[in-house]
Amino acid sequence: MQSISLRVELPEDLFHKIGIVASEHFETTREYIEKVVSESLREELELKEIKRQIASKYASGEISYESLKSLLGSKEAERVRIYKETILESLLEADAVAKRLKE
Repeated sequence: MQSISLRVELPEDLFHKIGIVASEHFETTREYIEKVVSESLREELELKEIKRQIASKYASGEISYESLKSLLGSKEAERVRIYKETILESLLEADAVAKRLKE
């Protein structure tokens, strides 16, 4: 796999802490940073997929808004609720336009 270099400036104390933890894992600082970034990115993508599945279950009526809030938190649940309502309103408007066009 090709590599791309990236310059990152870290506070000195953070860099030293990373080095200490890396040595505890018998890795270089670079190896440890690569591993942590890779694992963090993988977890973030997995979490995003789980949230997408939860939102899909709410949109299809399989789970309630209260369940959605407890799974995603209030702010994200409200965003999903608004998306669902907006999509449903758009579909109703499209149906009305299609019906008028058929007449």
